[in-house]
Amino acid sequence: MVGILTYCFCMYLIGGLGASLGYHRLLTHKSAETAKWFEYIFVLFGLPAGTPIQWAGNHRAHHQHTDQPGDPHSPHTDGFWYAHCGWYIRSNNWRLCLLYALAGPVRMIIDSFMRPRTNQENAHLAKDIQANKFYAFLSRPIVFMFCLWIYLIIILGGAFFLFGLNGIIAASITLVIIYNIGDAVDSFGHLFGEKSGNNEARNNKVLGILAFGDGWHSNHHLKPKRAQHGIKNSQLDISYLVLRIGKLIGIVKKIY
Repeated sequence: MVGILTYCFCMYLIGGLGASLGYHRLLTHKSAETAKWFEYIFVLFGLPAGTPIQWAGNHRAHHQHTDQPGDPHSPHTDGFWYAHCGWYIRSNNWRLCLLYALAGPVRMIIDSFMRPRTNQENAHLAKDIQANKFYAFLSRPIVFMFCLWIYLIIILGGAFFLFGLNGIIAASITLVIIYNIGDAVDSFGHLFGEKSGNNEARNNKVLGILAFGDGWHSNHHLKPKRAQHGIKNSQLDISYLVLRIGKLIGIVKKIY
């Protein structure tokens, strides 16, 4: 049991930091200057979140039109389920959204085909990402599809090799949890918690911890480029702590 829990926790760390540190702070907001290999590694960790171009473009649109028409995922304009995960599949049907939210490894297979082809309307906001040959390569439909298949084979194959069927079940549940923590920043993170700005983004204590600091969402909306989202001593921000450690050892050159 300890071995399975450790394996799943490592999955959670890799996926969570990939999305929060790699995709969100380094790729989209350029919140720190780092060695390029460091950024590339964390973006690769976060690849199941979507293609680099699509993810960055939609998140930048979210900041331009927060909780207003044009926001790709606001519970205030399109409803909870659409903001949580329905915007990926263009559906507000809560039953379909719930199935997708709980699909775990099946969701990753669906996304391997769908994500490079959908939600592309804000790609023009990520021209700097498109100009990077590595990120443009990862965003190609065929490349992204094979990358996600490899990702899934490693996760489930490793779990089966080490722990058998119980490992596959545990890893699949962990994927569901990882996906939904990320999705909750878009849904719960605009409904529940304390506001510190003039929009509906919230500082949610649970998400602040589980989402590696991204749950201090209202703080983030006040200064999107700022690397530190948990600005109070009581607001744990793991992604920012990783950047601080990186700066101490010389991998991170500058933190904004």
